[in-house]
Amino acid sequence: LGETIRKDLTDKQRLAMTAVRFNGMPLEEVALRMGTNRNSLYKLLHDARLRLKEALTEKGVTVEDLMEAFR
Repeated sequence: LGETIRKDLTDKQRLAMTAVRFNGMPLEEVALRMGTNRNSLYKLLHDARLRLKEALTEKGVTVEDLMEAFR
């Protein structure tokens, strides 16, 4: 997952995903630090999740595989 995040996301997507999903920062704070608004950040995260899903699917990783890895 980490390799896919590093290789397949844009710099902005990686920064936002890391801040929100892994560091638990509030959307408002991340948006402020990135110089954007909450709606734009939400769209950026949505696109990042889709890109991750597509990249992982291409590598043969299923949602079930990911869920099992985090149990």
